[in-house]
Amino acid sequence: MEQILHLLYSWYMLYMNELMPGILVCMLLLMIVALAAVRRCRKQIRDLAEKTKEMTKLALNRSSVNTQQEKNRIQMGTEENRDGKNIVSPQNEEIFGSVIQEIFP
Repeated sequence: MEQILHLLYSWYMLYMNELMPGILVCMLLLMIVALAAVRRCRKQIRDLAEKTKEMTKLALNRSSVNTQQEKNRIQMGTEENRDGKNIVSPQNEEIFGSVIQEIFP
């Protein structure tokens, strides 16, 4: 038993000088890999935020154009209604179609 303990102790003393620097190098490499991954993720998040801002601006511009077109349609519709013509808006037509589908399945 003493010989086994002596063998383990001698291995520990012999390889401890090589084992500790190896462990430290592995830890350092893992830290570098983790920092590189975090940097890449932050870059992706930054790019995604910029693209989101661009898409939001585009959507707001489209919605403002759509609201302006709706206002123009309403004005044209009221002017044509004054003339005695009945104009059906696409929204009313869609609602009417869904009601008809509910009545006649």
